[in-house]
Amino acid sequence: MSFIKPMTLDKKIFYLTSISVMIISTITLILFIAGHHVPAGSSFFFDNNPVTSISFILLSISILTVRYSERTASLALATILFILQITGNCSCIKGLLNLQLPAACTVTSALIMVYTAAIILFTFRRYHAAQLCCYMAGTVGYAAFLSGITGVIETSPRLQTSPTSALILLFLAVGFLSTRISEGIVEPLYSKRIGGYTGRMLIPLMIAAITLTALIIITARNYLPFSTEIFLAAVDLALSIIIITFMAYRLNLVDTERIWNQKRMKRTWKFFRNVIDHMEEAVTVLDGNGKPIYENTAMKELGITYGGFWEELKKSKLPQAIETFRAKGRYFTGWIIPMDEGGIISLMDVTGIVRIQDDLRANIAEKEALLRELHHRVKNNLQIIMSLINIQLHDADERAREALIAIQTRVQAMATIQESIYSTGDHTVVSMQTCTSRIIDHLKSVFDAWSIDFHLDSDVKVNLETAMPLALIINELVSNALKHASPGRIEVEIREQDSGYQLRVADDGAGLKDFKAGTGLKLVRALVGQLEGELRILTMEDSRGTEFMVPFRELEYRRRT
Repeated sequence: MSFIKPMTLDKKIFYLTSISVMIISTITLILFIAGHHVPAGSSFFFDNNPVTSISFILLSISILTVRYSERTASLALATILFILQITGNCSCIKGLLNLQLPAACTVTSALIMVYTAAIILFTFRRYHAAQLCCYMAGTVGYAAFLSGITGVIETSPRLQTSPTSALILLFLAVGFLSTRISEGIVEPLYSKRIGGYTGRMLIPLMIAAITLTALIIITARNYLPFSTEIFLAAVDLALSIIIITFMAYRLNLVDTERIWNQKRMKRTWKFFRNVIDHMEEAVTVLDGNGKPIYENTAMKELGITYGGFWEELKKSKLPQAIETFRAKGRYFTGWIIPMDEGGIISLMDVTGIVRIQDDLRANIAEKEALLRELHHRVKNNLQIIMSLINIQLHDADERAREALIAIQTRVQAMATIQESIYSTGDHTVVSMQTCTSRIIDHLKSVFDAWSIDFHLDSDVKVNLETAMPLALIINELVSNALKHASPGRIEVEIREQDSGYQLRVADDGAGLKDFKAGTGLKLVRALVGQLEGELRILTMEDSRGTEFMVPFRELEYRRRT
């Protein structure tokens, strides 16, 4: 839902005055063009001079250009107005030389020139001088308007102006004075304070009262029992009393509101002070020099100094976090909040949190020590098993020797997993690149396969649940290739896929033509089933080389009971 912003008072005034001037001047110009001329020397209401009407129209436009700071347009209009007054009233110059000044020329043209000067002053931001020109021109226009409508003509006919032109001159003064309300001598009248409000109320009332009084005096001066000067003085006294009474009334309202606001502010301050005083957080308000102007009860009990906080506050105008520090056996943290002058320091007691963190660190350290001890014991046990197998190898026949070596490689694969966990310090994931490399190095040593080219690409990390069976699968497949295929190259790759991972073990050896599945392959199938995967065996067309593909997914940790 959209809302239309209400028009301000100054906008209403300058729009109303500029439109009124344009309408009245246009009507006057139309009457002149239509042939409604007033004979020279007779009483007149409209001005006979078309140049004056055109000048008034241009001045009404100038009010808008001055308002919206159209500098080029304002200067152009001022230039046209100046030229019109010089060229359009050449008869005035001739009349001045012959001491015969035509009516509605000298005063009106002079005031138009004053407004032209005001436009130029507005354009160059000389607001005080421009508004002063408008004040003077408007005062003369108001006097001429009263003189015209009352019929009291005490000046030479050659210096008179029509009531319409005088009214327009008054409107122009009001319009120009409403264009720059925040600067110049009219600024106090448009302020939002009580003085500006009172001034805006009194000025129209005074103008209306003085105008009405003048009309009454002029109309009834023949019937007054005393002179008009005495009556005018009495009316001025009455107006002064009324104005003073009104001002006293307004000031009384303001003073009453001020007292009420002070009481409300005291109640509010007392409420918030009680709330802040009883807060657990320690709060201090600093002035512009870093001195405390308020401390709540919690902050007074701490008794800390604010020098370091003040230095941090001066470095930045943004809120800053306070690092945890210790005071009176407790730990605190908080914020430094800057203000226009000074700032606020808010501290919160985090002793309980710090102690909990210390307990957690101690528990973690204890558990890490237990895990290291556990891994060390497992590694030692596996080494013992390896040593026992080595002892049995000395007295075993060929068939038993092969079985023991197969068991030894499997135990070594499990030991490699444990060693990887222990060396990295991360007990949740295992780097398969490191683990596979160690398994291959051990198999090279067992089978004396240093001349075989191994290609490893297994830069993935999996959890312990997945790493153990995966390492055993790699151990069995590479061991079978070394024992039965006599390969020149073995490739081990683990790639991540959308649905999980895929293991690929390939060699360029003898293939599976005369190969019989034994315990190793059965173990591989069982381990693949444990990984919820599938074993795929591919052979080349020339029966050279074998490729094992095992798509699998990472297993979730199963909580032990």
